[in-house]
Amino acid sequence: MLFLLNRYGTAKGILISLLAAYLLLPAGFGINFPGIPALNKYTLTSMVLLAYLIFTKQPTGYKELRGWHKFVFLMLMVSPFLTSLTNQERYLFIQGLSLYDGLSQAGIGFLHFFPFLLGLAYFNTYERQVVLLRFVAIAAIMYCVLVLWEIRMSPQLHVYLYGYFPHSFLQQYREGGFRAVVFLGHGLIVAMFLAVGFASLFAVHKAKIRAWRFDNRLLLFLLMATIVLQKSYGAIVYALIVIVMVGFFSYRKIHLLSVAIATMFLTYPVTSSMGIFPHQQIVNAAVSVSPERAQSVGFRFEHESILLEHALKKPLFGWGSWGRNRVYDLETGADLSVTDGNWVITLGTGGWMRFVGLFYFVVMAIYLAYRSQKYLRGAKDEKNRQLLMSIHSLVVALILMDQMPNSSLHSLYWLIIGSLFGRCVMLKSQKNHVNTSTSIEPN
Repeated sequence: MLFLLNRYGTAKGILISLLAAYLLLPAGFGINFPGIPALNKYTLTSMVLLAYLIFTKQPTGYKELRGWHKFVFLMLMVSPFLTSLTNQERYLFIQGLSLYDGLSQAGIGFLHFFPFLLGLAYFNTYERQVVLLRFVAIAAIMYCVLVLWEIRMSPQLHVYLYGYFPHSFLQQYREGGFRAVVFLGHGLIVAMFLAVGFASLFAVHKAKIRAWRFDNRLLLFLLMATIVLQKSYGAIVYALIVIVMVGFFSYRKIHLLSVAIATMFLTYPVTSSMGIFPHQQIVNAAVSVSPERAQSVGFRFEHESILLEHALKKPLFGWGSWGRNRVYDLETGADLSVTDGNWVITLGTGGWMRFVGLFYFVVMAIYLAYRSQKYLRGAKDEKNRQLLMSIHSLVVALILMDQMPNSSLHSLYWLIIGSLFGRCVMLKSQKNHVNTSTSIEPN
């Protein structure tokens, strides 16, 4: 990482480091030293970047948070301590929490969130936005080689290189073939990354920028074909949404869809608990596509309901760590729950305070992007800039949507979210500066 930062400069060095760590380092592996967060590919990468920026006296992104945004960030950092204070009693056979647990969770939470601040500080201009989307697209294209190999030969690369398989091998077998896992831990996470890469490449293509040395259309076809072969219906739907919205609708409509997705996500816990969300209708629709997929969706909804009911027993600050957010058999102690969606994990462990504090930045980035349309009017190359901003917002919206059935919100995605947030803040700041300058009359 130090070589990359010195070779490519701070911004590109950060981006390549996060991409390489996310895509190539082992999944589900960490080293636990006492007194510090567990060292895994996410926390260690953030630690090195933070130390480098402090040592070289460069911005860490914290100062770019202003006003209400800074208050929400501080609330997010404080929430683990409040969770610990309200969970000092035992829960069945699981110990109560201490302030040390609060400190540990706050440290881990900050290190996972830190790439958002990096995106805010280092990828907030149009040129850096293009660089970010291009590099993500190129990384996805290069990853296709490993993905296609594992689809044909079975997911073995993690075993060959690191000596163990990071998840259930059975879950990677679907419809007579394999899903690739590579080094991301699960086939669904790989499919989601390919979908993000596909959307990023589409954004660059619509902005009339060549992503790599090959024709953009050929690369789009390669990514789409790989997503289909990966056999994840969610990722296929995300890619089709990108094709339809970007291919047939204006950037204003794309922004509206992104806002609609963000609104659905925010209200999902409430509509689920009240029985308003159409779970059964979705399962019935899935039956027509695949009975196996319908069973999987129904299974997830069932366990979401159990976990949500448990989470709402401590709605404000949640149950905390050590598996206290899960549901167990009172007699045998067997774990009765399966946690898939990031939203229910966050709500169960940290309550509404952590849920709002964490997803505030994702939803606000989408909302600010919607508002930024007026700041781009009259700008140089306005159409391409508007399109790039709207597709970037759609990428973030799809990442947010994926947190309903899955848990894939990792460091690279926080960088993408932070870039969109920072771009919007920068546009508003530049517009206000121009307005202030033109309103001052000469002496």
